[in-house]
Amino acid sequence: MSSRCCATERRSPPGRSSTCQRWSIGILNILSKRDQAIAASAEIKEYLAGILAERRREPREDLISGLAQAELDGERLTDEEIFSFLRLLLPAGVETTYRSTGNLLFSLLSRPDQLEAVRADRSLIPQALEEAVRFETPLLNITRLATRDTVLSGVEIPAGSTVLIMLAAANRDETRWPEPDQFDIFREPRLHISYGQGPHICLGMHLARAEMRIALNLLLDRLPGLRLDPDGDDPHIRGQVFRSPTSLPVLFG
Repeated sequence: MSSRCCATERRSPPGRSSTCQRWSIGILNILSKRDQAIAASAEIKEYLAGILAERRREPREDLISGLAQAELDGERLTDEEIFSFLRLLLPAGVETTYRSTGNLLFSLLSRPDQLEAVRADRSLIPQALEEAVRFETPLLNITRLATRDTVLSGVEIPAGSTVLIMLAAANRDETRWPEPDQFDIFREPRLHISYGQGPHICLGMHLARAEMRIALNLLLDRLPGLRLDPDGDDPHIRGQVFRSPTSLPVLFG
């Protein structure tokens, strides 16, 4: 998502996808590296300002044109409202998608029998994707605001409380999935909540699935015999909020 966001614009910044990723990581580090996050936010705004001005003058069939023309209660969105939306969309499109793809590859490469099954039958890819985002949820938790007093599993939750929802724990619920701590692309499909639920369900989940599917197909096409490098560093998935492997040393051919 991020590479297309930058690469398709005439005003593409230097580095294109790498710049988008740097901005995304910068914004997400707001709690630990506030100055870096503020600088990234300012760079994004500067980059988008010219594009937004062009779209207001000459609309195209793209998201920024849609936002430039959108109205809420008869009023157009301000530039700052549009910048705020796009600043949110950028890391949302970068962070979880590349992590999901890394988790998918790690899960398959760590289980050669299931990787070979997918290699032999590409129709298994969609269920492999869903199992990967269930088994290694790229974003462990999200927050929600309780709109009314309620009780959940005997715990009282007052209205106005911030609730931390552990997506990864729900995706390993033993009452929903047999052997939930096992990665199994052949398990009976059931809905997971890696993309959230309800009115706040992930806006880009279908794009994320398409990107993961395309990436896996291309890797299998172009890298025959793709496998983990037994002499490479021991890869494993890290992260307390966002999770993915730091690297995946592989061999092919």
